[in-house]
Parts: sequence; structure tokens; C-alpha cells
Amino acid sequence: MTSIPTRQLGKNGPHVSAIGFGAMGLSAFYGAPASDEERFKVFDRAIELGSTFIDTSDAYGDNEDLLGKYFKKYPQQREKVSDKNLNQRIVLITVE
Repeated sequence: MTSIPTRQLGKNGPHVSAIGFGAMGLSAFYGAPASDEERFKVFDRAIELGSTFIDTSDAYGDNEDLLGKYFKKYPQQREKVSDKNLNQRIVLITVE
């Protein structure tokens, strides 16, 4: 995995990549979404490049559902991405 500088969330929170991945464009606002498989490749690449901060929201179309499908199909990637409790090395942040 590529090394990206990290920052700590809050005083006692986990360290996440200083450069995050915003998933909004995968689902909305920039034309018709690509197939799930094409969008899965984007998640793969973001993780491969060392992005440990993924921003999703229900307001962004289906990207939270898409991420769930991705983890179901590729469970080994789930180990690298945290839930909303920030338990793991990679962090998933959702905006509601």
C-alpha cells in the first residue's frame, strides 16, 4: 500500500489518511453512474493508493449501498475499512 501522511481524528481518535476519498461522484451529480463493477474498481484503487478516509452519505445517491455491496463481494477489503465506530485502520465517515 502507498504511504499517505496520516492525521489523528480528535484528541484520542484513530489516525486516518490526510487525503481522503469522497465517494459522492460515484453515485450522483456527474451524469449517470457507471456499473457497480466499474465503481468497485474505484474503491479498490483508493484503498490501493492508501486512502484510509472514505466519505459517503445517503445524500450522495446510492454510494453507501454501493459500499455495502462492495464489502459483501470483497470481504477482505472490509478488514481495511472501519465502520462508523472508527474501530479499524481505515475509516468510513458518513454524513447524514
